[in-house]
Amino acid sequence: MKKLALITCLACAFCATAAEKQQRDDKESRIWLPIGMSVIAPPIQLPSPSHSLFGAMLNLGYGQVDNLAILDIGVINNVTEGMVGLELGAVNLAGECFGAQVGAVNVASKTIGVQVGALNWTGDLHGVQLGVLNFSSSGGALIFPIFNFGF
Repeated sequence: MKKLALITCLACAFCATAAEKQQRDDKESRIWLPIGMSVIAPPIQLPSPSHSLFGAMLNLGYGQVDNLAILDIGVINNVTEGMVGLELGAVNLAGECFGAQVGAVNVASKTIGVQVGALNWTGDLHGVQLGVLNFSSSGGALIFPIFNFGF
């Protein structure tokens, strides 16, 4: 078990280093961290909302990060730019979603993957929406109950 934990930590550190190197050419350098947690709102959050995570974020209230890869779980999850992986919560917000959003309300400007919830909204749909009401500006039906898809 200790070996598995050590290997996981080393892999996260390696991925964070590789992601940071890749983004050094950008105007602003971003730091990718392996884990984050928010207790109530961004003032009580590690890392700060302007960081990116390659790992998991646990939000016990409202949590926000710029980019997230792998898992965002909590009450209200907000990934302002790009999310790759799974968002699981009551309300899930993402700039671009590459993966799955599962919650009561799911909102993304672009979805490549799946949205499952009571209310799903996306600007550009390349995948499937399952829910009571599904909204898509392009890529599927504008408003469609139960099931909507676009490719």
